[in-house]
This record gives sequence, structure tokens and C-alpha cells, in this order.
Amino acid sequence: YDFEWSLRNVGALGVTGVLQLVYFLVLQKGYAVADLSVVYPLARGSGPVLSAVGAVLFLHEQPGVLSVLGLCLVVAGVLLVSGIGKAGVDAGKRRDGLVYGIGTGFLIACYTVFDGFAVKQLALAPLMLEACSHPFRVVALAPLARRRWPEIGAIWRTHRWKVVVVALISPLGYLLVLYAIKTAPVHVVAPARELSIVIGVVLGARLLTEENFRPRLMGSLLILAGIVLL
Repeated sequence: YDFEWSLRNVGALGVTGVLQLVYFLVLQKGYAVADLSVVYPLARGSGPVLSAVGAVLFLHEQPGVLSVLGLCLVVAGVLLVSGIGKAGVDAGKRRDGLVYGIGTGFLIACYTVFDGFAVKQLALAPLMLEACSHPFRVVALAPLARRRWPEIGAIWRTHRWKVVVVALISPLGYLLVLYAIKTAPVHVVAPARELSIVIGVVLGARLLTEENFRPRLMGSLLILAGIVLL
């Protein structure tokens, strides 16, 4: 692959690097202050909806009737998972989950639509786009890592194999998404990658003993149904 180091292409790599960095920071903050079974389905459910809207507005894609119905189901599922209007002692945590979940979904939509533009309109190779975003994040986070180096060292010694697995699987998964976007509409690919929503809710409720399992499961099933229609 012969990459043209033009200002346009380098700028595109920089934009996707910034979007990916902010996405990871917001997502991890959401996991720290709220339940996984709220943040994960909200982020993964709202992301495809906003990606589809962005693809229609900026990439001029034309979703059909089933796609619109699917978007409506996803929105309904998001509202159910978020627990809007439900009183309880965990209202503050639910609010944080809603804010960080939807915020993460917005960032997912931003980088998905932009990366769709990069691989379709700018003809950038998916491997190049994904590979360049990681060194950018390393450089951007290096000052923070240096200040917390003892803590990072302790995490590495205790969880090194988990870190390695995540470091391999996460970029590989999104690289497959980029190749799919290169040959298929963004409003189809973006929802298809979110089929793990139900699994995330079940694991959050069972392994992390999070509450309100049934409404969150029902909401995640609505999101899944909407994704299938999309």
C-alpha cells in the first residue's frame, strides 16, 4: 500500500486518533462511576443510531423503512436500560451511566462516520488508519502515564496477560469493522458490530452483581432487535 503523506491524509489520521483517544477516556470513566450493564448497552445502542443519522446526513446514505423501525427500537431499548423516570437510591449512578453511555455513543458515531469517510472518500487503507491511531494515543497519554508509573507497573505485574489479550483483540475487532465499512454502508455495519450488547448486560449483572437485571435485559433485547432490523 503506497500511502500519500499529504496534509489531507495526515490530518485525517490525526482526527481519527483524537476521536479514538477521547472515546476510550470517556468510556473508561463511565465504567468507573456507573454500572457496566448501563454504560455498555447505552454506548453500543446509541452509537449505531447516531452513526446511521450521521451516515445519512454526511455520507448521503439512504436507509429503508426497516432501518428506521430498527432505530426506533434501539431508542426504546436505550430508554429502558437507562431507567429514566425510575426512582431509587441509585438515581445518581443511573444518571452518570446515562451521561457517559450516551456520550460514548456519540463519540462512537463520530469516529465511525469519519472513518467511513476516510476509507471510502479518501481511500485510506483500513490497516493504515487503525495502526496510526495507536501511537497517537501512546504519545498523548505518555505524560499521564509517567506521573502514575508505579500504579501502571503494579497493574502490569498483576494483569499482564489480560492487558495483552485486550491489546490484541480490540484493534483487530475494529480493523474488521473498517474493512466492512469499505465495502458496505456505514448504517449497516455500525449496528452489526453491536451484537454483543446482550452479553455485556448479562455479564455485568451476573459477574459484577449489578442490579435491575430484568429491565436492562429487556432493553438490551429491544436494542438487539433494532440492530437486526438495521
